[in-house]
Amino acid sequence: MPDSFVEIYHRTIKANHYQDDPCQAELAQQLDPVFRHSAPLTTSLQAPSPKAITQGIYIWGPVGRGKTFIMDLLFKHMPEKTTLRLHFHRFMANIHEQMRELQGRKDPLKLIATKLSKQYQLICFDEFYLNDVADAMILSRLLSELFKNGTLLITTSNRPPEQLCKDPLFEDRVKPIIATIHQQMSVFNLAGGTDHRLRQLTQAPSVFHTGETKQLQRIFNSCSPHNKEPANAEMISILGRDIPVRGFNTHCAWFDFEHICMGPRSQLDYIDLANRFNNIIVSNVPQLGGHTQEQIKARGTEDGSRAVKAGERQVLLGKMDDPARRFISLVDELYDRGVNLFLSVEVPLEQIYTEGSLTFEFARTYSRLTEMQSEQYQFAN
Repeated sequence: MPDSFVEIYHRTIKANHYQDDPCQAELAQQLDPVFRHSAPLTTSLQAPSPKAITQGIYIWGPVGRGKTFIMDLLFKHMPEKTTLRLHFHRFMANIHEQMRELQGRKDPLKLIATKLSKQYQLICFDEFYLNDVADAMILSRLLSELFKNGTLLITTSNRPPEQLCKDPLFEDRVKPIIATIHQQMSVFNLAGGTDHRLRQLTQAPSVFHTGETKQLQRIFNSCSPHNKEPANAEMISILGRDIPVRGFNTHCAWFDFEHICMGPRSQLDYIDLANRFNNIIVSNVPQLGGHTQEQIKARGTEDGSRAVKAGERQVLLGKMDDPARRFISLVDELYDRGVNLFLSVEVPLEQIYTEGSLTFEFARTYSRLTEMQSEQYQFAN
């Protein structure tokens, strides 16, 4: 008889010698109806009626509790042609691209939702959070249309629905999304007491002190194509823009932090890098945390640590918050795509961000960087 998802979960835990987690097992039980409903038609298990399950599950909890692990395990056992799995950044980038293509058409979001629902029975996206008012406005309508079409949705987030966006300026825009989540989805708090990314891993260090440049040079050389010398270069084109680089080849790109995170970069740049390279090296990562100051920021602006006089938006900003935010996005994208990341840092990794307005967000980044320094991560990708 084919497995239930709960059986698949327990077998996976045992095979990989992972720590048993009752909270994860409970989540697997919650996801079992989705598994049975979406499983291939060859299964002999009686699939529940669509009315017997919600339109999806919103999974939230602290870093390292297994949210992505459980969702990806479900995705792995779903029919490939009818299931979509993307990081939230990538999902929204795809939606924006489709909206540009449909510019001038009537009700483009409805067209996009209809197309997605016809192609995919289940959509999974990882690291759901909102810091852009345009995304909030798009998602409110898009989710409603997807649910109306019967599409199932699984999401992960470090925050409960009520805290999807911390910016009070966007509160009215986010309320409809929160209401839709509670009306259409089950909300599951995966709050186990163990950060599984900090479990016993075989270390394969990928973080070095800034003075250890030779270590990074050896890594760059080893990533060069077989029997070819590494190609040193001054610039690399990312989405049509030239960015200074120490060197790159078909497998690896080597940047200084100031060029990849200090300038006007976005998650779209990091998506492009993850598409093109298996290995990324970033030199001279500085200490990013620091004291925050209450400032006023003009409505509609996204980056900038300088206080401005116009507008009514009170924010807490640190001197290095914008580069830190980009660094978080870079790590998220590379981790999601299984790209190896090698760093040289000015301070120990645990001291890069210890104080500031992004402390909550950086906890996930530190947890992911810890796992990315293991053989289990590096040799799996």
